[in-house]
Amino acid sequence: MFNQGKSDETIEKLANMSAFNRIGEPVDIARVVAFLVSEEAAWVTGQNIGANGGVA
Repeated sequence: MFNQGKSDETIEKLANMSAFNRIGEPVDIARVVAFLVSEEAAWVTGQNIGANGGVA
């Protein structure tokens, strides 16, 4: 859905803004969510987590 209506040039420009030089995939967000609902995140409270590939 994200790519819909965007030119290849626009998508490439957006991808290059990321520290990973790519557009994020659903699995990238799913991994963050999986961490947050796990016991490993028990001490994480009230945080803003930018799951954005390093884009400011």
